[in-house]
This record gives sequence, C-alpha cells and structure tokens, in this order.
Amino acid sequence: MKRFICLMLSLMLLIGFFVISKSQSGVQVQAEDIKYNVKSYCLMDFDSGKILASCNEKEQYEIASMVKLMTCLLVMEKLEKNEWSLDTKLVASEYASGMYGSQAFLDAGNEYTVEELFKSVVMASANDSSVVFAESYAGTEDNFVEFMNKKAKEMGLQNTVFSNSTGLPASSQYSCAEDVAIMLKEVSKHELYLKYSSIWMDKLIHKSGRETELVNTNRLVRYFPGCDCGKTGFTDEAGYCLSASAKRNNMRLIAVIMDAKSSEERFTSTASLLNYGFNNFENKQVVFKDKSISTGYKIKGVSEEIEARSSKDLFVLSKRGEEKKNVVVSVEISEKLKSPIKTNDCIGKIYLVENGVVIDEADLLSLNNYKKLGYGEIVKKIAGDFRFLS
Repeated sequence: MKRFICLMLSLMLLIGFFVISKSQSGVQVQAEDIKYNVKSYCLMDFDSGKILASCNEKEQYEIASMVKLMTCLLVMEKLEKNEWSLDTKLVASEYASGMYGSQAFLDAGNEYTVEELFKSVVMASANDSSVVFAESYAGTEDNFVEFMNKKAKEMGLQNTVFSNSTGLPASSQYSCAEDVAIMLKEVSKHELYLKYSSIWMDKLIHKSGRETELVNTNRLVRYFPGCDCGKTGFTDEAGYCLSASAKRNNMRLIAVIMDAKSSEERFTSTASLLNYGFNNFENKQVVFKDKSISTGYKIKGVSEEIEARSSKDLFVLSKRGEEKKNVVVSVEISEKLKSPIKTNDCIGKIYLVENGVVIDEADLLSLNNYKKLGYGEIVKKIAGDFRFLS
C-alpha cells in the first residue's frame, strides 16, 4: 500500500518535471515518460533544510553505498583536524583488498595516499578503499562503525544505524531518505567532496604501474545542469538508490531516491525531483554580506555607532510568484562586546525570522575598527572642538 501511495503522490508531482537525456542541450522535456516506483524519496532545500517534496522519507531501509557519505564525512573531519593530510599514505590490508562489489582493485600490502583513496570512494564507490579508511582510522572496521554511529547521533539522524563502512548488505544497517539528504548536505559543505564528486572520469595508478579507471557512478554530474555532488548505491536488498545535489542561481537542492527498479529509473526520478524544485521554488536574497548594516549600537566612550555586515548572504525560500511578507531581519549584539573592536570581529548575530521561528542566521561582523578614547585623546578632541567653535 505504501508503494502505491508513493507512486500516486509521485505522479501528482509530474507537472513541470523533466527526464534527463543525452543531447547537446543537456536536458529534454519528456514529462509523459516519468514514473515513480520507489520505496521513498525526499527533496530538500539546502539552505533552509526544508522538505519540498517527499514520500516515506522517514521509513527505514537499507541504503547500499550511500552509507559511504558518513565514511567520507569522518575522513574529511580528520583532514580538517590535521590528523591526516591528502598525502598521508595508508596501507591496504588483505581484508580490505578482498572486498567484493565496486572496487578500486587495491593491491594488498601497498600504500595509497588519502587523496587517491578518497577519490576512488567518491567517484567509483570503492568498497576496498572505504575499508582501508575504516581500518586506518580506528584499527578495525567494527571500531570505525562506532564512530559512524556516534556522528549520526550528533547530527540528529534518528532513523540511521550503521554496521559497516561500505553499505554492503547487513540486516542491522538502515537509514531513511531524509537522513541521507542531511548526510549529503553535510558532505557537500566540503570543497574536497565537491571536487571529486563533480569529476566524470579519472584513474588510480597503482605502485606496479597498473591503472584502475574511475568513472563517476552518478551520471547526473555529466548530464544534469548544475549537479556537482551525489552518491549512488545498489544492492539486491536496497535496490537502485541515489542522492544528488544541484545548484542553479541562488538555490541548491538535494534529492534522494530509494529502491528504484533500475539504474536508469533512479537517475530520471532524481532529475525529476530536482527539476520540480527548481521550477516551483526560489530563494530570494534579503541580506547581502557586502552591504553595510546599521546596528544602532554604540560602545561607551565611542561617538559613532557600529557599522556591521553579515558573514554570509541570507535567502528566503518561497514558491515562485509568492511574496513572503512574514519574514523579518533581526540583529543581536553580543552582551560581552567591548572596546577595542577590530574590523571583521564577530560582534553578534543576524537572524531571519519567519512567524517567530529562526530560519537562518549568520555572524555579524564589524565593518571598521572601534576604540574607546583615552583621557588624552578626549582632551585633544575637546580642545579641537573648542578651537572650531571659537
């Protein structure tokens, strides 16, 4: 029954949907061919995190290699902590090199750089490279899984449990479309992931000189305008899965499809979801990060009020043609603020508030230097003002 309801809801969304096809123009309008025969799906706005379309998005299913989103996230965090570098060499164990399914065909006992392994995981969904990361990170894959589940809890993923680093079949491992969208959102914040998830073809050169061709498993990065990020997955248990992100103008969207019946169907369904979002929603910019903001706030001993700017552009999500009238911009100055203040010091927060709920926020940064005048400076200023008056 759930599958039938999901199919019916999907068919209701077909207006304005598109199917992807190869051509010089990239995407052709073929709305009559679209069908959704999936367990669940989710379309999320990247900036606000709002769900724009969904079906069974919280239901728990196996997600195959989309598990590697968490593996990659932990690797990137280790890089950010400078515990690894892209040039760090890791050894492929016998166990890791013996992984079945999608592989980089690593040679047991050989060293590979973090960058080589990461590229093979993101592009080619290499199970052997994923296990090398797991073992090098935590000693064993089982230990690594503990870190994966800890991170899932920190991220608020309530319908996700990991059992391995690869997504290979495991009855105790599951997630949901909404949680996968959240994971893709997190990895797509990292330039390293975007770098390799957007490459169509590359290769891995082994120590012996042997080469493994790496072809991106996410075809949308080649054929869907704006798509630069994603992760595929397939097992008999999970079916054909895909999470993908695309950006057009001011909007980035994330789409997740679970258990499509063919590889082609997962790509056309995901393209349809993304096009639905781009065709029916827009992000309107209401705060410009380079524009001066008058705070109305003065520091004791400083004559002029503090001028500030937002640390990032802020947008309001709305349906196309719909004007948002219930969104306000609110500025909050830090209670601990005191002189001296330097340019680009964080002096508070700026919020977008819709119906009393904060929908986005940014740091409020000082535009200039502000310093409380000393006694001698005050005397000089008074003397100068006196001479001017006389």
